[in-house]
Amino acid sequence: MKKSLWNVLRLPFPLGLRKRRLITAMAFALTKHELADVKYLAKLHKVGFSEDGFGARICSEARWPQLNLGVEDEKLASFVSRVNTKVADAAKLDAFRSFRGGALDAIVKLVAPNIEGLEEQKRAATLQLFAQESFHILLIGDPGTGKTEILRSMERLAPHAVFGLGSGTSKAGLIGSYDGNEWIPGLLVQANEGHALIDELNLLKKEDRAGLYSAMEKGFVTYDKKGKHKRFDAQVKILATANPKTDRFVGQDVKFLRTQLPFDQALLTRFHLVYLVRKPSMKELKLITRRIISGGVRELEDSDARFVKEYVAYAEKLNVQFPDKFESMIVDFIEGLKREEGNFLVEVGPRTVLGVIRIAKAHARARLARHVSKVDLEVAMKLIRRSLEVV
Repeated sequence: MKKSLWNVLRLPFPLGLRKRRLITAMAFALTKHELADVKYLAKLHKVGFSEDGFGARICSEARWPQLNLGVEDEKLASFVSRVNTKVADAAKLDAFRSFRGGALDAIVKLVAPNIEGLEEQKRAATLQLFAQESFHILLIGDPGTGKTEILRSMERLAPHAVFGLGSGTSKAGLIGSYDGNEWIPGLLVQANEGHALIDELNLLKKEDRAGLYSAMEKGFVTYDKKGKHKRFDAQVKILATANPKTDRFVGQDVKFLRTQLPFDQALLTRFHLVYLVRKPSMKELKLITRRIISGGVRELEDSDARFVKEYVAYAEKLNVQFPDKFESMIVDFIEGLKREEGNFLVEVGPRTVLGVIRIAKAHARARLARHVSKVDLEVAMKLIRRSLEVV
């Protein structure tokens, strides 16, 4: 009775400045009744306040208030949880909308930040984050050029990613195997609805690639062994690296470079983007050296990675429409590429068309748009062309 009376006596007194500020900051996410309940509970000291946020450099202003439970009460705990979720979700959405204008450029800077150069490849990998459909990228070239660092960044930035080595992966390692009746999923199955990151894909034996073909083309893999016939979803976006047959690529002639590729066209054309990565020239190396010295060592912060993961996860859910009016642009673009096919390492075909459409959608999704624009399409076509060219 005394406690109840004390609670009544507390109500007329105003809340402190900090509490008033934090309650005001909650107003955009709560109903009038929920806000009144928060004020009431705060006056009774049944809830306290704290602040949360991403703490990321790329969105330092993204912070929001949260309630802390001041007493043990199951019903009150449910209310606090509901309020905190509503406030956090609304604040994150507000942060995402503020970020979307420069999202792509900001995220590209977080990809292998300590590796100078490879800007096209970093941008392509960033766009792959925002693809809903299968969208595969191969970085093939000289060792020691930073290809693996791009994979490692994607492992930290993607909402769901699995990293593996071609040298240590077999057919069972890709698809999975049974230990008695226990199913042990392989890399492609583990990465379902996410990124499959494969370093040194050229070291994966040719006879073990069947699962890779199936996942890239159909979105599932099959297990047929010891009387067990199973099918497992493997809807993955593959980002892989590979080295040439010899230690490094030699020469500039396209026909000669093709003889140094470790894969046939059957595998190469399953990738929507294939980048030939060469070691920098002396002139480029001097420029890179100056940038490294002036810029210092850069690292990907956990807080930035957390923000990007949540931003990507939100963007990935958007259903982006591709307008029919762009059909003629794509037809003309593909016809132009086909005429120049002799200058490319990889053949131009239907998957090239799919690549254009999926990259354009991913670019639109990165800015939280629901329709592909001409700019999105132009970016996609530029990426496709640059990946085909032997520079």
